[in-house]
Amino acid sequence: MVECRWLRNPNFVKDLIQLYTRAGVEAISGISYTHYNHRAIYEAAQALGDTTFLTSQLYGMIDSYNLWNATIDNTTHLYHRTPLSDAQEFSLPGYVTGGPNGGPVQYWESFDNDYNTIWLGPETYRPNFNSYMVAGARAIATVAQLAGNTSLAQEWNQYGDGLYSRMLDMLYDNDLQFWIDVVEGTNLPVVGRELIGYFPYRFDVGTGTNMIRGLEAGLNEHEFITQYGPTTLEQTNPYYTALKNVTYCCIWQGQSWPFSTSVYLGTLARLARNNLSSIATPQLFYQAMETYALTNYKDNIPYTAESHYPTINEWSGDTTNHSEHYFHSTYFDNVFTNLIGIIPTLDNRIELRPLVPSNWSYFAVENLPYHGSLISLLWDSTGTHYSTPTHSPGLSVYINGGLLHKQSTLAPVNITLPSNTSSAVTKLAQQPRYENILSNPNAPWGLPNITADYVFSANGDIQPYPPWKMNDGLLWYDDTPDNRWTNNQTQQPYTTLSITLPRARNISSISLALMDDTARMNGIHEGGVMACPKAIRVALANGSVVAERSPWTDCVGNSVNTVLFAAPRAGGALPGDNDTSTSAVGTGQVVETDFLSVTVLNQQYYS
Repeated sequence: MVECRWLRNPNFVKDLIQLYTRAGVEAISGISYTHYNHRAIYEAAQALGDTTFLTSQLYGMIDSYNLWNATIDNTTHLYHRTPLSDAQEFSLPGYVTGGPNGGPVQYWESFDNDYNTIWLGPETYRPNFNSYMVAGARAIATVAQLAGNTSLAQEWNQYGDGLYSRMLDMLYDNDLQFWIDVVEGTNLPVVGRELIGYFPYRFDVGTGTNMIRGLEAGLNEHEFITQYGPTTLEQTNPYYTALKNVTYCCIWQGQSWPFSTSVYLGTLARLARNNLSSIATPQLFYQAMETYALTNYKDNIPYTAESHYPTINEWSGDTTNHSEHYFHSTYFDNVFTNLIGIIPTLDNRIELRPLVPSNWSYFAVENLPYHGSLISLLWDSTGTHYSTPTHSPGLSVYINGGLLHKQSTLAPVNITLPSNTSSAVTKLAQQPRYENILSNPNAPWGLPNITADYVFSANGDIQPYPPWKMNDGLLWYDDTPDNRWTNNQTQQPYTTLSITLPRARNISSISLALMDDTARMNGIHEGGVMACPKAIRVALANGSVVAERSPWTDCVGNSVNTVLFAAPRAGGALPGDNDTSTSAVGTGQVVETDFLSVTVLNQQYYS
């Protein structure tokens, strides 16, 4: 959500938010990995400037927050989760409880170890998870206040403050001056610095001066900082390993994790821009940001996988059809918000607090969406680097192409936006939008739903590519995408897909993203058997045909193909080799229906 708030079209992040606030994925399938969505919803709205949308999500935010009540311990009233369910398996709590008789691991290779416990970890009160919930409660309180519900705001502020107080009592180690894990049930302190101890500050939780001194203690090459770090566990911990001790993808007792790093960068930026530390300086932040940028590469191409070795230039968690471009972390937001220093607010202003190095003589951010308008920043210390637009040396800030502010340095500044930006937000929110009405992000549950009269089965029993993967709202461009359906190895020349909508809708076309791997392998030799269908027919429930291409000559592989509808006509025989051409160019005829069938004719291909 925080990353998507910078997209030009605000509907993407709004849809993502409502996937949680409108009884979506978590309400249907249950809570899974921990997250800071409730704080992220508020942060997204700060960039959008759309308080009307934000306040409309209030009760959905509360309902989705309360789903996590199942993880509250009845005695400590803290939230707990296994490290695996915190997306951090093989982390420190597992090592201190996975050894002989439930004690600490003494030797890695030992029959006395409980490797399942080491992997999963015990139910644990984690400082990052509880800080997510503190920040989420405070975000709900802020939204309630914006909605004019003062009593509800007070209730959620009190809950957040109470949870923080309980965190402070149990999860803050005064000797280390650092947040630590505590095992739920036994209340065993897991003494040692993990990178998650930096998370609370990112969410404005635990911001006292003494806590800052504790954060500073780990900011050196002996603890967390490495060439491709930071590490997820301090290097001086006896359980730290720079390389993996099993072939499993993700080992969080040392590996560099982009998600953790992105949150850690948020903490460093807050300390640096407020000049609160002699160690967490703008220079240290930039060093960490540069390391993060260099880490997000593979074979000299920008790339993000699951986990990276902290001391060598190689991804440690990078599995085919799973890890490619793993969207677990923020990157653009760290550039725009933390490096360039664009601090979004719900007020009618933009706050700039850059952390770019002093030797940067120029940079530009062009047409960044903010509060319904487009913001551009131009830093040109000499006034000679950029030829257009006409400008003098220094920082120029533009809104919708017009000069809004000018200053000679990169000093922090608050700039009042024109009064018409609030109306721009409203106008943007009211724009008509085209929906993919076949998309179901909760698939395979609910409607819309797609079934097929044939599904490819590996080894006769496993179905790796079920039909619902066609309409789960995701479109992947991996070499061999997992996110698809295929009728490969069917016994019939035809395959029919049946699409059921929750209610009748006006539809004028259907789009299919079609894979073609027949010319793969860099031209060395021809590859697979996936290609465009030879023919296609789209029909209504009564058999009336609304689209037909036979042969489908303009189908393009590895692309999205849109077939416009024509006026319904009687079905007749399916298209095939002996038919004359039955293709007709549709004009986008609108039909009202809650059901469509799509029949494709295989194009036989022989390598």
